[in-house]
Amino acid sequence: MSEGRSANVALLRRLSPLDGMKNDNLAALARKVTINELAAGRTLFKEGDADRKSYWLVAGMVELREGERTVAMIRSGTPEARNPLAPKLPRRVSARAVDAIEYIAVDSDLLDMM
Repeated sequence: MSEGRSANVALLRRLSPLDGMKNDNLAALARKVTINELAAGRTLFKEGDADRKSYWLVAGMVELREGERTVAMIRSGTPEARNPLAPKLPRRVSARAVDAIEYIAVDSDLLDMM
């Protein structure tokens, strides 16, 4: 995993529920969020994880797996990718990068405050 460039307001506005935030809050969030990269085949999060982060896919495709079974394939730019990946905690699925992906991760407590 590598941390990359800063996110911008235009990117965040394409994501739900961030698209409903006030401009000032969105700008403040954009200053705190970076776009991260993950290599193909690597795991973004595992089934059972309870970390309080919300993940959005920005580029590439992820496979969501429940045990050994694939339950969804999410490609960036699709309506499904507008929403956080597997937002319920503990996570009911694992997310694996099918190809090299870019994603953002936002602390859920920070989102709640904003």
